[in-house]
Amino acid sequence: MSPRWQAAIGYALVGAELAVDEPGRPDPELLVTELAAAGWSTERIGDHARQVLSAEQVWPHPVPTALRAGCGAAQFAAALGRARELAGVATLETRAPSTRTRLNADELRLMREVPPHHGS
Repeated sequence: MSPRWQAAIGYALVGAELAVDEPGRPDPELLVTELAAAGWSTERIGDHARQVLSAEQVWPHPVPTALRAGCGAAQFAAALGRARELAGVATLETRAPSTRTRLNADELRLMREVPPHHGS
């Protein structure tokens, strides 16, 4: 049995196993098109993701082991990342850069230490 890439990535996005074509390799572009045809538009995927996260649950959804059998972890992560980009949910919130914090005494001491061969 060949890996079910599309079903696994789709599950991660929508939390349900949908009937999608399996080309035998990850194809995020095809998957996003098929999800839209199944009623999961990019807007709906985004709304779903924000709703799950606001309920303090995990999103993307953890994919059951049996569904991701045969899918390599790195390829799966890359394909899911691309599918998220195409669906407009790669980043769900934008945060400002963290502000500068003051160093504590230990951090200041470590910053002053230099190796003996450091020619200061």
